[in-house]
Amino acid sequence: MAWLVEATTVLLAITSAQADSPILSKTEELRQKLLKNYDKYALPQRDTNGTTTAYFDLIPLAMWIEEDKQVFQMNAWIEMAWQDPRLTWDYKDYGNTKEIHFAEDELWHPEVYLYNNAYVTEVAHYSSIGSIVNSNGTVSWIGTGAYKSECPLDATHWPYGTQTCELFFGAWTYHGWQVDLQLSKNKTQIIPSFLMNSGHAWHFDKGSIKRTQHTLSCCPQPYVMLQMEITMSRVFPSFTSTVVIPACVISVLTLVQFLLPLREPRRLTLGCVSLLLTLIVLLYLAISLPHLAFSVPIIVKFYGQTLAVIVVSVGVNAGLLRLTDGRQPSVTSTPPPALLKNILTGPLASVLCLQHYAEKVGLSGGGAEDGEVLEETRPASYLHEWLLVAATLDRLAAITFVAAFVITLIAYVAPV
Repeated sequence: MAWLVEATTVLLAITSAQADSPILSKTEELRQKLLKNYDKYALPQRDTNGTTTAYFDLIPLAMWIEEDKQVFQMNAWIEMAWQDPRLTWDYKDYGNTKEIHFAEDELWHPEVYLYNNAYVTEVAHYSSIGSIVNSNGTVSWIGTGAYKSECPLDATHWPYGTQTCELFFGAWTYHGWQVDLQLSKNKTQIIPSFLMNSGHAWHFDKGSIKRTQHTLSCCPQPYVMLQMEITMSRVFPSFTSTVVIPACVISVLTLVQFLLPLREPRRLTLGCVSLLLTLIVLLYLAISLPHLAFSVPIIVKFYGQTLAVIVVSVGVNAGLLRLTDGRQPSVTSTPPPALLKNILTGPLASVLCLQHYAEKVGLSGGGAEDGEVLEETRPASYLHEWLLVAATLDRLAAITFVAAFVITLIAYVAPV
């Protein structure tokens, strides 16, 4: 009977032990098997000379440029895949389980970072997103990132134009013999996601990516880098109302100013209005434009030239009002330099269509208007000579403005 009691005791102990230990599923058994003695800090290849090939792809979700800081920002999905021989199994032994999920901190991952980052790049570097492992050892990881890189701006055609920014990705602590970065499916074109945000002022035009390999003078090992180029165009409908329309209005006012008679007092008023509007627009541009060291927008050059032309025109009109002031007859009692007079009465007068002013040069008198009979008691006046000088300056200012307008228009239309 003693042996029967002992056998019963052993059977009860075994039954109790089985009741205390949980029954594991096939997936749980597989996880414990794969992670047993797994070192997530060691390279997947057991061979000391083995190279792990990691495939990289990037899908943009949104992109824009902080123009005041010259920083390119992009939200994107990052897709990576590599082979880890330590994570292989026969799926038939585990209930046809062909893939399994692992947490972010359980497996080895290649260290791929943005080299030319402008700030601390906010990327989920395997810190919160898990991986999917296939039975043949293929590890797939799809994460999200917010990249910020330096991007010098070319504002020549502001508020229009395109901009190309570059991003450089590479392994941070591994050289090319340890981790070989390759393009996923040999894809060289960047294709944005269907979730691409189109509400930003910058629209995606095209993108390319290529693999480059460099060898430093200090070391024989190659270093692999993925170079990405993103081309965008600025789209901002409000620029039409804030920049284009004011430029057209100021241009029309300036042209009207030159069409008025030379000694029309209202011309001075119109010139002052154009001058004030130009200064207001230049102030707006100074606030809106980024401070760049290598390019000056064409629109700024145009407004600067317009400002100079208007100032010349206002000065000419103010001088004419001074010349025709009957209370100051001594102003026109001094003739202009003889050399200047000879130049203005020569072929230049015909070129500038100033014959009607040149024909009156040499007529003495002190009348306030052209063609008036001079009073003998008044001193001799060189009013017509000075009118010719003023008309020449005015005509040159008008030609300069028209040339600046045409050149600016061609500069904007040519790249389109």
